[in-house]
Amino acid sequence: MAAPLFAAAEAGDEAEVRRLLAAGALAYGRSERGGLPLHPASLHGHEGVVRLLLDAAPSTAVAAARPAEAPLYFAALGGMAHLVQPLLELATAAAPRAGSKGQTALHVAARTRQAGPVRLLLESNPNKASVADRRGWTPLHTAAYYCQDAACEVVGLLLAAAPATALAVDRDGWTPLHHAADRGNLEAMKLLLAAAPQAAAAMDSNSQAPIHRAADASHAAAVQLLLEAAPELAFAPDAAGGDTPLHLILRSWYIAQRGVEAARCLVRAAPAVQPALDLCVDAWPHSAILFADLAACLPLSQEHWRSIPEPCPDLARALPAVLQRSAAEAGWLVGRLNASQQARLRAAALSLARAQRQSSTVLAAELSGRILALALAEPIQAA
Repeated sequence: MAAPLFAAAEAGDEAEVRRLLAAGALAYGRSERGGLPLHPASLHGHEGVVRLLLDAAPSTAVAAARPAEAPLYFAALGGMAHLVQPLLELATAAAPRAGSKGQTALHVAARTRQAGPVRLLLESNPNKASVADRRGWTPLHTAAYYCQDAACEVVGLLLAAAPATALAVDRDGWTPLHHAADRGNLEAMKLLLAAAPQAAAAMDSNSQAPIHRAADASHAAAVQLLLEAAPELAFAPDAAGGDTPLHLILRSWYIAQRGVEAARCLVRAAPAVQPALDLCVDAWPHSAILFADLAACLPLSQEHWRSIPEPCPDLARALPAVLQRSAAEAGWLVGRLNASQQARLRAAALSLARAQRQSSTVLAAELSGRILALALAEPIQAA
């Protein structure tokens, strides 16, 4: 009669569970995998069935399934806040129970991204917020990994309960911020940085900071946030191969075009022309659109301009910034344009000069540069 009771418990059929228990079915009878009827009932949030089974066998409130997962674990896994409280009241010993990876019910609740179960578990035992599983993950590591922007309340609850876990490291040396950056969980990152700004500079076992993880996954907004928090790490090499964040993006450029914006964030943050220029040269042609960003932010010598590979048609985008900075450098830029662009630019410059003479007007260099850059834009094709 164990199988019918399991099926009824999983389905939430209170009438059938009541009938089977009255007919002699054992609420503490285990399946071949070591589970109890209470486990699927807790997982799926069938409160009426849970209470029937607990009334029939109160001791099952702390009974674990084969991987050491108590009913509270399953209630947390299902995000069933309405079951967490009664299970805590009936079996406070269930809270420390760990799952197959050494995870507590709080780890599992954090993974579900639902604040209700997390809040109840923390109220029952706030010390559990500091417990690490077999990978070294605290519940905050779990929340940082799983909690996307709409579900960051869990991160805030865990930080409030155990602020020190913002700097806790797992077996790979990753802080919760490393995990949030790797996943691009921006709101979680903001909470973590507010709680522990120094986490932005925390290095893992490979000497990679969170910005390396954000860059490797091509999360542009995450890269920008970390640049604001720790700009000195924009071109920090790791210990594994000397890779900077820009290395990591350019290496997978052909796979992830979303890396374009992340790469631009890093190039614009370059404190000096090198090593950014060399990295872009090595990654050409995938990096062709980055040279304009670099030139717009930093002055390039004539030798630098000569090192830029051809073709690089996007260079014209940097003309306004370069022209404002140096007429000589603008000339070097123009020398790198293709013949068609140079012809359009020459015609535009002559027209602009004629218009200024006729109107007795002298335009500012920045405005002139923008007008000339527009002349270099690719013409719109007729439909």
